[in-house]
Amino acid sequence: SALGLGGILADDMGLGKTIQVIAVLLRLQRATAQAGHDPRSRVRVDGPSLLIAPASLIANWKGEIQRFAPGLRVAFAHPSEPGSSAWRQAKTSEEFLDGQDLVITTYGQAARLEWMTAKIWNLLVLDEAQAIKNAGSKQTQAIKVLRARARIALTGTPVENRLGELWSIFDFLNPGLLGNLTEFGRYVKRLEGAETPDFAPLRQLVSPYLLRRLKTDRRILPDLPEKT
Repeated sequence: SALGLGGILADDMGLGKTIQVIAVLLRLQRATAQAGHDPRSRVRVDGPSLLIAPASLIANWKGEIQRFAPGLRVAFAHPSEPGSSAWRQAKTSEEFLDGQDLVITTYGQAARLEWMTAKIWNLLVLDEAQAIKNAGSKQTQAIKVLRARARIALTGTPVENRLGELWSIFDFLNPGLLGNLTEFGRYVKRLEGAETPDFAPLRQLVSPYLLRRLKTDRRILPDLPEKT
């Protein structure tokens, strides 16, 4: 995140994507605290991180943070959570954000709340990032307007149906890495038209920004029993 680069955490379901992100948030919290006491520090300290998740997963994030990182100061910008309604209005958003390490909201709310666009977030995390796989959808365009110093996408399925979905996620993470959509579309057509498609160049290009581990890899979970 210090370099401002984004990445996809694409581990198989059950391998701890949530815990890994919580660990990153705790590291940012410590770095921010240290920077506040060290005038030479290059860590930016002016603002929390933002996590966007489907509404059905907010309770899971809340429970995991309470269990593993109770010291993390978290605010929820969603009507399902009790507490202050200051998050609804731009004029009270600073009061809502004051002292927070993390704000959790949903894709629907992030697309509606204009003050989220005005903020530069420390870290912007998308859970179930396949929600922005369609580059032309209004939801995807609204999420890509958000600004942050670094970005992380969490998805066990970075490509569900076509390679264009991968382009859309990387356009959010590191715009320009895969060219524009037209250029990438031409590249995919050449791949599809080849008798033996060579995916190696694309794999090499994205591999520094993508971590994917599978439950079938015995090195990852040596004690996991065979599926029955």
